[in-house]
Amino acid sequence: MTINPLKVHAPSDLDTPDLAPNLGGHGLRLLAEGDSWFTIGALNPLKNANLLFAMRFEQTAVAINCATPGDTLKRMTELRRDPVFADLLAGRRQRAWDGILLSCGGNDLIDALGVQPAGVPLNLRLLRAPAEWGPAGEGAARYLSDAGWQTFRGYFKANLDAIVALRGAGVSHGAPIFLHGYAVPTPRPAPAGLGIGPWLLPSIQACGIPEADYGAVAAVLIGRLAALLAECAADATRYPNVHFFDTTKIALTPAAVGSSGESGDWINEIHLNRAGCTKLAVPWATAIERVIVAQRG
Repeated sequence: MTINPLKVHAPSDLDTPDLAPNLGGHGLRLLAEGDSWFTIGALNPLKNANLLFAMRFEQTAVAINCATPGDTLKRMTELRRDPVFADLLAGRRQRAWDGILLSCGGNDLIDALGVQPAGVPLNLRLLRAPAEWGPAGEGAARYLSDAGWQTFRGYFKANLDAIVALRGAGVSHGAPIFLHGYAVPTPRPAPAGLGIGPWLLPSIQACGIPEADYGAVAAVLIGRLAALLAECAADATRYPNVHFFDTTKIALTPAAVGSSGESGDWINEIHLNRAGCTKLAVPWATAIERVIVAQRG
């Protein structure tokens, strides 16, 4: 079996004769947009990776990646409003893409966790203040605001609605959209460098959550996000031809509690190293190719 690494290009390469890929010369032509799981390698190319770099396909495959290095903290509202992504999907430079890869939801979740309880109603935050914690029998869920999660669900779905509508406005109106899940991080003091991060640890500490429950809180949050993505993909009426690959089901080596650098399959608190990316990206690529081949008939 021939295994072909995904060839990743920036949108600007399409307008640069020496760099422009021959899209017609590849079996799979993909358009990618997303958060830092599609871009984190830009922070330290010698150490970091991202899911796109680790993808392997049976056919030759090329992706135009709109998730540029400066987009490491993009939110869903910015994904759908990105003029380059919109132009390539349904604008002047649109192509008939075989698939659209989206990395979304993770940074939105981190942003929502950063909203502290003081003076903020429960429906506008994900974490409860200590006086609001539920009974111990609820486990890590006792620290989380269910009303805030419903707000988050509505926000996510509204933005996915907009991306699906954008797909429907161009020649790729029938192309499959592929979403991935994330992996459960260990809240720890492990930034990405350049003053970026950590992300989870400060929010959890600020709400007084016991250290023994840090990992369980992260697991519940990532599990809820995965369930939300799966729910969207299962709603074929609202989100036709949207597919979710649940990366939370893939075993990774967790980072050591309290560690401050690369540990296990993690390069920092919320991003994977090359080994971790490979563990998730290779089976996701297989699932993507299977869908595209099946739909071609």
